[in-house]
Amino acid sequence: MKRRLLRMTQLVGFLLWLASGVGLLLGWPDTATSPLLLAGLLVFHCPTAIADRRRERESKPPKSAEEVLRWYPKWWA
Repeated sequence: MKRRLLRMTQLVGFLLWLASGVGLLLGWPDTATSPLLLAGLLVFHCPTAIADRRRERESKPPKSAEEVLRWYPKWWA
């Protein structure tokens, strides 16, 4: 993900999280603050988690069949 877009999504997630905190202080109902909190956390953390997993998946070469089968019992192969 591009750095500028990543920072913008993290800012939006932080603002949603902050809005849920303000809502809790002002006595908003839980039906309004809980979704705001959940949305803020998802928007803040998901882009980096998805990018990290994609980077990890692309950086590891696939294991050979011999290397994988070495750990199975002989009767399994």
